[in-house]
Parts: sequence; structure tokens; C-alpha cells
Amino acid sequence: MKINFLIPTTGMTGGIKVIFKHANNLTDMGHQVSIIYPFVLIQGAGYREIILGHLKRVRRFFLRIIGKEKIKWFPLKSQIIVLRVFDLRAGNIPNADITVATANETADWLQNYPATKGKKFYFIQDYEIWSRNKEKVDATWNMPIKKIVISNWLRNLGEFFFKEKIYGCVPNGIDLKIFYNHQKVFNKPQRILMMYHILPKKGIEDGIKALNLVCEKYPEIEFILFGHYRTRVYLPPKTSFFYRPSPLILRQLYCSADIFLWPSQIEGFGLPPMEAMACKCAVVSTDTGAIRDYATHNETVVIVPPKRSDIMAKEIIGLIEDSEKIKKISLNGAEKMKEFIWEKSSQKLEKIFLENL
Repeated sequence: MKINFLIPTTGMTGGIKVIFKHANNLTDMGHQVSIIYPFVLIQGAGYREIILGHLKRVRRFFLRIIGKEKIKWFPLKSQIIVLRVFDLRAGNIPNADITVATANETADWLQNYPATKGKKFYFIQDYEIWSRNKEKVDATWNMPIKKIVISNWLRNLGEFFFKEKIYGCVPNGIDLKIFYNHQKVFNKPQRILMMYHILPKKGIEDGIKALNLVCEKYPEIEFILFGHYRTRVYLPPKTSFFYRPSPLILRQLYCSADIFLWPSQIEGFGLPPMEAMACKCAVVSTDTGAIRDYATHNETVVIVPPKRSDIMAKEIIGLIEDSEKIKKISLNGAEKMKEFIWEKSSQKLEKIFLENL
């Protein structure tokens, strides 16, 4: 098959990483994959967006001259065609058997494509009301495009709230060649790890409050944060921060920590908890996104309510004070991750495409 993925950006995000993983796997399966992203994302953009789009084209021209235009943060297969176009109108998109919108803004363009662009799919990774007007996001759920989701809560949202047929649920996977821990060491005092992000929905303020509460009782505890953005908040004492760690460094951070806190308020899926689990780090996660798809409370993950810093801190302290429980959560979580392999997820995606050609 010839498969087009329409993406909003090539920036380092979990959603883009998921698309790139599927693109690589589908390429290995023998399909021709194109990844297309625009200078101007919004349909009917105003003068400001148009001018910024032209400035981006000029910037790209100079980056190409000095050899810095390529996507360096993810190892895309060389066979994959990466196209940057001015906008996502049909005339800029190659003909294909399948074209996939991967964000609500890209669905706006896809709905009007002619049959030459192939069967239309909307790969939904989140309820993206945090990215733009809720009414516009909701409208994309009711477009005449076949919907695929990545978690059961998104399936339920599509089927019961929007009354739409969901053509499949394709869970995210974990690369066990990157995220693993063959020699788990439990630290005394413990180390607590958390991802830092600037989006309010990630619940970082809630997480910081929880860490401060833990610090009040156990001031000797070491905290580690990592992220793709510089920190803009006051961090607890004894906190180390790693900016844009490589996959190798990130694995080492997961492996060196005893507890990983995931304080997100709303999440389409959530890859970091899976990565931490694969590295035998005991995860304390809010009850959002796909966590119930791969976690059992107090067996593979400790699940807490969103926005409740006090409960997050209480559960972290519970793990600190119960060496048997922290070992159980760590080892059970790693064992559970063996069920979530990227290749299996991509095979499921391929099957949905083939069944609907």
C-alpha cells in the first residue's frame, strides 16, 4: 500500500513519536509511506499565519543549505518520504491508497480530499480540546472519515458521546530494546522521577506539590525531572533536571529511579509510564488516558485521582515505607509491558487499513 500520514509538525512529542514508529514498522512490512507536514496548518489561516508560513519556508531553505533540516531526534527509515508542503490542500498531497489524519487540524483538510488520495482515516490520539476551540475539535469527530483510536477511553468517547463507529483500537507499544532493566537496584534513600512539561493538562504543578509534600516528610529523598522544555517553576531541594535526554540517558534515568510520578490531568494514552514500567520503576499515575488498558491498581501501577497532590504524595510515601510493595509494583509492571510490542500494534493498524480498502 501507499500510505500518507498527515502530521501537524515534526516536533518532539509523544504523538509524533507514535506516528514515526508506525511509519517505520509499516515500511518494514513492505508499504510505501509518506509523511507530510505543512508550513501553514490551519485551514482558512489569516494573514499572520500565512506570513509566518512564508518565513518558515525561507528558514527551511537556509537550513537545507547548511545541512540541518533533517529530523534528528527520531531514526526514521531512509525509505520514508518526508514532504513539507505550504499547506495540506489536496493538490500538495501525493496520490495513495490510504491517507491518515493524525491531529484534529489535519482532519479539516482530509475530509475534502478526492478519491485519488485513497481511503480516509482519522488516527485519534487524544481528545484535543487543549489544542484549539472545543467546537472545532468536536466537529472533526463527526466528519465522514474512518476513525481509529489508541485507547479504550477514546473508543468509548467516540462510540457513546459522538455516536461514531470506531474502526479499531490500536494501543501504543513499547520498544523493549530501548527500555529495559536487567539489574534492578532499589535505592536508599529512594529516587523519584517525573517528566516536566509546560502544558497545563500534564499536571506538573500538581506533581511538584506532591513532591514537596514528600520532601517535607523525607528531606533526604532525591528528585529527578526530565523534559523537552526548560523548567519555569521552583523545584524541590535535591532536584536534578535533564533537558532533552537521549533515549539512552532516558533509560538510565528510569532505571536509576525507584518511583515514577505521572500527574497528568487528561491524556490520550501516555507513553512515559509504560517506559518507566519497562525499566522496573514503580509507577504512581493519575487515572487518565489508557492507564486502565495496561494497569491494575496496586498490582502493576498505583493509580491516583487527577489533581490530588495530597493523594499522590500519600501513595509515594506508602511505596517509600513498604519495600515489598515497591518491589512488587516494579517487577509486575515490567512483566506487563511484555504484552505491548510496537510491531504488534503496527500489524493491527495494517490489518485495519487492508480490511477497509
